[in-house]
Amino acid sequence: MNLNSFIGRFEQYSIKHKLFKSGEKILVGFSGGADSTVLLLALWHLKSMYGYSILAAHVNYGLRGNDSQLDEQFVRKFCFDRNISLVVKNIAIDSTSNVENHAREVRFDYFNKLRKLYKIKKIALGHNREDQAETLLFRLFRGSGYTGIKGISPVTDDIVHPLLSFSREDIVSYLKSENIEWREDLSNKNNTYSRNKIRNQMIPWIKEHLNPNVVTKLYEAAEIFSETDDILESLATRRFLKAQIKQNKDECRLSSKIILKTKSVLRYYVYKEAYSRINGNSKDFYHNNFIEIENLLTSDGSKQIFLPNNVFVFKEYDELIFTNVDISKSENIENEKEISSLRSRFTFENYRIIMKKLKKMPNKRNLFEDKNVAYLDLDKTGFPIIIRHRKPGDRFYPLGMQHSKKLKDFLIDEKVPKFDRDKVLIFCDQEKIIWLAGLRIDNRVVTTDQTQNILQIRIEKMATNNMRAAERVNRK
Repeated sequence: MNLNSFIGRFEQYSIKHKLFKSGEKILVGFSGGADSTVLLLALWHLKSMYGYSILAAHVNYGLRGNDSQLDEQFVRKFCFDRNISLVVKNIAIDSTSNVENHAREVRFDYFNKLRKLYKIKKIALGHNREDQAETLLFRLFRGSGYTGIKGISPVTDDIVHPLLSFSREDIVSYLKSENIEWREDLSNKNNTYSRNKIRNQMIPWIKEHLNPNVVTKLYEAAEIFSETDDILESLATRRFLKAQIKQNKDECRLSSKIILKTKSVLRYYVYKEAYSRINGNSKDFYHNNFIEIENLLTSDGSKQIFLPNNVFVFKEYDELIFTNVDISKSENIENEKEISSLRSRFTFENYRIIMKKLKKMPNKRNLFEDKNVAYLDLDKTGFPIIIRHRKPGDRFYPLGMQHSKKLKDFLIDEKVPKFDRDKVLIFCDQEKIIWLAGLRIDNRVVTTDQTQNILQIRIEKMATNNMRAAERVNRK
């Protein structure tokens, strides 16, 4: 393959997938290997035509002794001879750890810092057709789900892969035709790494025994999977928006009824989108996470599952909730607080509580619509008043009922989520429960026309800053 045919194919692929724009700043990951050498050369040849600004970046991990130093020397000379801007980072990484993943993390962290520092628009990487085939198989075996088996995307955010349509043979053929040297990374032959086993053992076996064109077939499959993924994602986005009940930075609530009417293949994308809304991206969401959520969706009772990056999912009646808050843990839980006499204002956990003695009911419309306010007959309520959480065997007489009811049964009937039941504030006197804050007062302390003294209790949730101030006051 000569210069013109190679550059022509490179240009066509870049235009088809909209990888670059004229005048963009491009960072090229340059190891000195055949792939990155070809990538840098192609962009170097096209830079005057499209006005590209190119910065090559090389990371020397020092893992291969003198070979690592020779790689760096090659990279420096290659860029110097062509007047290509180059930055080099030398860093030692722990060779006893997962070297492949650690090196990738270090590399991308460095590239992202350079991108921000130099206001670079695109990071170009030299993955080829064989890399695409290996990635598809690797992700398939790992259980990455429908999205994973599309392999490497030509463009993902600011990262582009312009060489995916080129085979290793195409790349080497071009370099030889132009008498251009490159560096061989002998660690690619080390079958300790899973990817190298796929590259050096599995694919050659498939070529010999099943299909000599396996790399091309897998590349074509990745193209089909990529288009399919785009279509399914578009369909699932509509379904997600239909199922969405509530969305903020900490929580995404979906209707489980709508989700259950959605095809399984689309539900994967719906869950992935909800996960992405909380995590910031869909990275690390795999097929096994999809299976966990599916099991949760059809299970009885309340349960919480844990996804990567501190994303939690739980079912609450007809809602499926994704959140970054572990709702199974109750924060700032106090045992109880005793109020020996009428106090106007005090705090309990993350609530401000306000008590007032009234002679008559306020003359307001919709008086009882605010569930955070209770009006009780003060003469039927004795001090001290105790604020606490539920205990085994708790019973009370809910307003409107003439008989007692187990607190546990009441909370279930009211559809209070399992994880919230232990957080409900309970106001008691020495004999009885008088108010389940936010839910129901006890029938025995209800106000009537004969009531002479009214106890008004209001609870208000405090913001974090107010909570800290209240804690300081309480300590004094």
